[in-house]
Amino acid sequence: MEGSFDFGELLWALGILAIPLILAIPARILYQTLILGMGPAEKSYRSTVQRILDAGMQVEQFREDLDDEARSLGIKMSRAKMNETDMLKPLTLTHFLLTPVALILPLMAILALPIIILGAPVLYGLEILLIRRKLLIWVVKSLETFFGKQIIHIPDPGYGHISDSGKMFDTSNIIIHFHHVPRVVFLGLFAWLIIHWTLRLDDVLIELLLSGVLYILLLGIVGIITTALESDLVLVDPARGRIMPISGWLESLLKPIIGVGLFFLLGRDLMFEARDGGNAVLFAATVVVVLYCATAVGMTFQWGYAWWHGNTVRKIFEEQAIDKLNPHSYDLTRNKGRIQLNVRCTMKERLDTNLAPLSTITFAQLDQMPSAHDGVIHRPENPLK
Repeated sequence: MEGSFDFGELLWALGILAIPLILAIPARILYQTLILGMGPAEKSYRSTVQRILDAGMQVEQFREDLDDEARSLGIKMSRAKMNETDMLKPLTLTHFLLTPVALILPLMAILALPIIILGAPVLYGLEILLIRRKLLIWVVKSLETFFGKQIIHIPDPGYGHISDSGKMFDTSNIIIHFHHVPRVVFLGLFAWLIIHWTLRLDDVLIELLLSGVLYILLLGIVGIITTALESDLVLVDPARGRIMPISGWLESLLKPIIGVGLFFLLGRDLMFEARDGGNAVLFAATVVVVLYCATAVGMTFQWGYAWWHGNTVRKIFEEQAIDKLNPHSYDLTRNKGRIQLNVRCTMKERLDTNLAPLSTITFAQLDQMPSAHDGVIHRPENPLK
């Protein structure tokens, strides 16, 4: 006979699940007001940065002019850099759901330590398979060969925005790395909910161990692939008139699956636990603990792997892309509401000249830069005009 709901316990469980959201809203407000600032000076500075982005250029190429602009507006350099970072890698409410971990990171790190230790050799093995053995570039090439897509290269406007390794704890650097954390965090909660739903084990430790193994596999596959795909390759689908970074295309496939899956599994398990014999409050508390433990693992992955080893992975994948695909590099500009996508050179030429090493130019020099294809490419007007 089916049991009845304990509505009081269900409400308590919902209240516990709402704690991250309750903490996230004021955290986001404080971030926007205290760290970024919302005064006229900050808005004017962001408008200047936006003109550079519209011109299809890299922000760091205008570092001297931007520093002069910040000084003229009376904005501290650190705040100016943070506003640039927010425009390049904005933090959403999803990110602030995870910020409480910063207050209890040592405790969460201890709880997540077994997953971190077990995950290191798995990450190495998956990297050999996906990157060193060129499985990932083969999959990307198949998008062109078998699915009629085209792979091109469009430089990221945030190229070179991260400071050198000696400043890895610079606030803007932390924000850039934290921007990528949610994409691997929710995989941990998703993995635990799958194990909890399908196996219904009585032993909590075994359940956590199995979900940890599943999380390591998902984290390794998705984390390594997305790290490699930050090499600015873009997928063009002429038949549908679409253009999207390959990393964004991958996330567009994963987000609906993980997002809908999380809501379904959370709702199903919560309703089950609210019946006689279940414990909805304990389940909700476990969900929050698993979420924060997964955040500790995700942050460790981002700083311990993607930051420390990510550049090597991306460079290897870039070389493979140049060798197997030889994509053309394009300028994507917006001028007075008009979007232009113009070929400039090959990806190899772009990386060897325009971006590596990154050269600093002024707004005046931008107007004087020669076009790679005179009469075809029209460089954007001076962003300050």
